[in-house]
Amino acid sequence: MAYLVTGGTGLIGARIVRDIVREGKQAIAYDLYPDRTMVEQLLDSKEKELVKIITGDVTDLPHLIHTVQDNKVDKIIHIAGLLSDASKAIPYKAMKINCEGTVNIFETARILGLSKVVWSSSIGVFGTEDRYPEGYIANDAPHYPHGVYGACKSFNESMAIHYCEAYDMDIIGLRYCFVYGAGQKSGESASVVRELVEKPALGKPGKVPFSDDTVNWIYVDDAARATMMAANSPKTKTKAFTVGGYRHSLREVAAYIKSIVPGADITLQPGLIGISSKYETTPIKEQIGFVPQWTMERGMKDMVNNIRKQAGLPLV
Repeated sequence: MAYLVTGGTGLIGARIVRDIVREGKQAIAYDLYPDRTMVEQLLDSKEKELVKIITGDVTDLPHLIHTVQDNKVDKIIHIAGLLSDASKAIPYKAMKINCEGTVNIFETARILGLSKVVWSSSIGVFGTEDRYPEGYIANDAPHYPHGVYGACKSFNESMAIHYCEAYDMDIIGLRYCFVYGAGQKSGESASVVRELVEKPALGKPGKVPFSDDTVNWIYVDDAARATMMAANSPKTKTKAFTVGGYRHSLREVAAYIKSIVPGADITLQPGLIGISSKYETTPIKEQIGFVPQWTMERGMKDMVNNIRKQAGLPLV
């Protein structure tokens, strides 16, 4: 069996590629600008033999179709996309990459009769927490996207339902919460994690914004595991799932980092990110069986040690 993983050399995608080859299956990492660094770090020489890295654009439907055909792909995991800040800055590009690109994935799967598509939606479809005064945001709560990125993902969820209903396809969207992990370069959480974890792990001072907030932390390995469980699951009644981890304030995380990194210099700056940390995650537990395994403490320590290992520093 072969999987096509768009965005397969990025933070989450590279872990998914790792998990695919550890199941003894082939992974085709499809990226517009492939960066082999993370794949090289995660895989041993034997595992790398099961990975093919292909330069490709999700907006190029013919190339997608030929890539899937040529590599006898059975399933697609679609992680690639233009993230929140870039989507806000260049909305027409966000529409092309995030909307047209995702529809191209669905269309490729429809034309070639693939067995499964798993794609990354976003908690951004829900918007700010003040729209949900009842507390926890239900998995099927109405969408009030705040910004271009969330609007694109909300549109894609509607398109996924259309493809499932019109063509009897098996498509699952996953809304990851606040993902963190070593090698994080972009995304909504990247600037926070850089100051809160990465810089202190390297012995540099960190200035953490939004320290008055609490977020739902999901370690990247849990995000990848949830994706693989979705890819291997029977067809589900629900077509988009919120994938949560553990709720902790940024102050709690800062205190933990200080407790494991000697001399960690972390300055907490006031402010709120403005996203909710309270999400209903029962549906993914009941229908796919996913429950997060990486506590904040376990995930943060693993991230710190991965960063220090790459820098040649002693582990904590």
